[in-house]
Amino acid sequence: MRPTAKQDLRFIKNENLIRKTFRNMMAETEYSKISIKELTERAEINRKTFYLHYPSLDHLLTALQLELMEPTLRIISETSFPDDVEQIIQHSFEFMASLDPVDKKILSSKGHFPEGLNPPDLIREHFFRKYDCFPEYDRFESNLIITYFSVCLGVIYRQWEVDGHQIPLEKMVPLATRLILHGLDGAGLTAGQTGGTSSSDTKRPGQ
Repeated sequence: MRPTAKQDLRFIKNENLIRKTFRNMMAETEYSKISIKELTERAEINRKTFYLHYPSLDHLLTALQLELMEPTLRIISETSFPDDVEQIIQHSFEFMASLDPVDKKILSSKGHFPEGLNPPDLIREHFFRKYDCFPEYDRFESNLIITYFSVCLGVIYRQWEVDGHQIPLEKMVPLATRLILHGLDGAGLTAGQTGGTSSSDTKRPGQ
């Protein structure tokens, strides 16, 4: 039997209430300290109502994480790596900088699925699926390339945030791009100073 319009509206109302209560609790404490019992008491719903929406708190957390990541995952599907690397970096910085503190907390939390992955892991998985193997590299070498890019991007962004965004975004994106693509040479710290090989002199396999 199909639910009535009134039942649909009640479901939507409870869904919004669950999410709002969860976000309020995330603003106050860590994810690991939240329980379904406390959430349902604060939302003034019974546990059965919660389970009509989510099998567990981990499922609720994951649903919110995937919704927050959807623009980034869409960018991955629409860009070409490494040709569009600066666009990917710029989107990543703009996206993370636009999040409110609760959204950032949700993205940094990790559920307890045995196979559970955090948001950076999921983004890397999307990269791996799209770029299973770069030309001139096998699958394992390609995985290392994507891991290098993802980790560097995450670490540079976190330091930028720790420093309170002291470097303007319009300067941060080109700097992050140079660092990720060319390392210390990209910052002008090694080329011509230590006798090291500059990035322009580095040969790709087969060249």
